[in-house]
Amino acid sequence: MNTDQRRNRTTVLFNPFHYVAGAKALALGLAAILLAGLIGSLSRTHFDGIFDTHVGRLAPLWFHLSEGIIDWLCLAAILLVAGKIFSKTAFRGIDVLGTQALARWPTLFISLITLPPGFQRFRRYLVAHLMKPDAGAPLNAADAALFFAGTIAIILLTVWVVVLMYRAFSVSCNVRGPKGIGAFAGALFFAEVLSKVAIYWLFLCSAPGVKSPAAGPSSGSLEGDGVQIVESMAKGDFAAVTARFDPTMTRVLPEAKLREVWQQLQDQVGPFKARLQSRVTEAQGYDVVFVTCRFGRANLDAKVVFDAHRQIAGLFFVPRRAATP
Repeated sequence: MNTDQRRNRTTVLFNPFHYVAGAKALALGLAAILLAGLIGSLSRTHFDGIFDTHVGRLAPLWFHLSEGIIDWLCLAAILLVAGKIFSKTAFRGIDVLGTQALARWPTLFISLITLPPGFQRFRRYLVAHLMKPDAGAPLNAADAALFFAGTIAIILLTVWVVVLMYRAFSVSCNVRGPKGIGAFAGALFFAEVLSKVAIYWLFLCSAPGVKSPAAGPSSGSLEGDGVQIVESMAKGDFAAVTARFDPTMTRVLPEAKLREVWQQLQDQVGPFKARLQSRVTEAQGYDVVFVTCRFGRANLDAKVVFDAHRQIAGLFFVPRRAATP
């Protein structure tokens, strides 16, 4: 490979905006952003900030897609303003929007890195041991190696994305040198704050477990599903509950058995009186809804465990003080 070929490859990787911009860059960039969100939804990977990546909370597909769009728009909008202030030449807004969208294309690799089962298993292992240090699950060395290698790769890819964002800004707005670096760094800071606020606002409006008790859980949320499970049992509609079971729960707790367990519970603590409150947490890769119930002689928490497919993987009644898993 000669010097010109190496230079061309380096330009394609770190400054492709010499070759593509405008509407074409916008179309390619938006496709990459949405595809990264789609793949990320399979592993609960969130791009919840300009250069942030976190794996954890279950969320609907539209939420994952929205995060990438919010990140792109926040930075592009602020860089448009920065370009107007610092650039001495005219530039097109479509070039800023398009190149900033295309700059996020390496997030595709990040979403793929978090997808393997070994990465997810070790993440759950870490969560379990942080929550309960004496957890007895053994360490899987292969999973640990995959997780730490993936984490290093994610850091490097994030640096690559930031480099591409700066290159996109300097090319589209014709702002370079110390002035360009300073303007970009300031825009990056404000865009990070703005994206965090916007995504958190979206989370408050849509995610389970964040509404006030008086407002009640939203329909279709995990918290709402957990509440509905309790209310179905209280009404004697056990078929509606078992319809949400995963295969293991369906086998070990069929409808007739669930009805019997519910009756035995009321024999011990008195009849069901009311639902008091509910909340959502995460434990070992599962989303857990706690619904506090008032029975005749005690208050108990219904602990409803949901898997990644929103099927019920566990259903327990525990003392209120033992709600934290």
